[in-house]
Amino acid sequence: MSTDYYRLLGVARNAGQDEIKSAYRHLALKHHPDRNPGNKDSEGIFKEINEAYTVLSDVEKRRIYDQFGAEGLKAGRGGAGGFGGFQNAEFGDIFGDIFDNFFGEQGGRSRGPRQRRGADLKYGTEISLEEAFSGVKVPVNFDRTEICEVCGGTGAKPKTGLKKCATCRGAGRVQYAQGFFSFSQTCPDCGGQGEVVSSPCRDCGGSGRKKKAASLNVKIPPGVEEGAVLRVSGAGDAGMRDGASGDLYIQVTIKHNTHFTRQDSDLIYECQVSVAQAVLGAEVEVPVIEGGRVKLRLPQGTQHGKVLRVHERGMPSSGGLKKRGDLLVRVKIEIPHELTPKQRELFEALAVAFGETPLPHCEEEKGFFKKILG
Repeated sequence: MSTDYYRLLGVARNAGQDEIKSAYRHLALKHHPDRNPGNKDSEGIFKEINEAYTVLSDVEKRRIYDQFGAEGLKAGRGGAGGFGGFQNAEFGDIFGDIFDNFFGEQGGRSRGPRQRRGADLKYGTEISLEEAFSGVKVPVNFDRTEICEVCGGTGAKPKTGLKKCATCRGAGRVQYAQGFFSFSQTCPDCGGQGEVVSSPCRDCGGSGRKKKAASLNVKIPPGVEEGAVLRVSGAGDAGMRDGASGDLYIQVTIKHNTHFTRQDSDLIYECQVSVAQAVLGAEVEVPVIEGGRVKLRLPQGTQHGKVLRVHERGMPSSGGLKKRGDLLVRVKIEIPHELTPKQRELFEALAVAFGETPLPHCEEEKGFFKKILG
């Protein structure tokens, strides 16, 4: 089975939700088993596009799929609910519309006003590595759609209320015949609600909702990783007709740190030492993420690039396998650019002791070349 969900639906990877929804509806109508009885190929395609839409219509699942592919979802990176299950709020509405398009409203039965879930919202926040280590509450200021306080979400002017739609007679859908089939579609006048506003609310213009500024303090847990997406349930746009509110998704970015580089739950620190310290061994102090410094013993003959490990001095582990990662100290040997006469004499003596012949050093020659080069 193909796992390229974008290709299955025939959309680009940067396609918006409306485009994905439209592509899915078109393909679902074409390959629905009731429209292709006994056709195993269409049945298989119908299952594939359902699977693709379930993932791409969900913000969190789509993010995981874009980063890890279908295998990442199967491995449980999608969190609770995983890969299976038609859990997206709009999926039932779409499937219901398709089913009605094939079989109509079963005797003209009224469905009544339809609830609609509010839209999800996205917000980005940037924190320091120290804040990612300890966890932090960050203020989130954003705009969201809320229920109009004047009309209570009905969209109607107070004391006027709603009236039954004359076009669909309150059913929310209208039917028509085409050949041997009877089709139904959403009522164009009431938008499927079965009711219309006779006198629109002046405060919201009849929509029942208004854009308002909102503010939340969101808790970011210790050990959060770069690019992690946190969900605040119900903090998105308000729904319609008592529909559930959408969710607020917060994507975390972590600022560059001058001391540490992060590698999963481990931290890497580059420690500069002198030639003498590397050769003879030494005790050095290195910083730790929670503040302060710890002492580290440098063995004799430490080579440039050697990595020393300080256990459980890294970041909190998000996987829960251990409490903290490690601090990895990478040794960088600092070679002096200039030497005093005494230091040079000692290095030359050391070179001779190792059986090496040091290059001659001539201050006059150095001065001569300096004059030539300007």
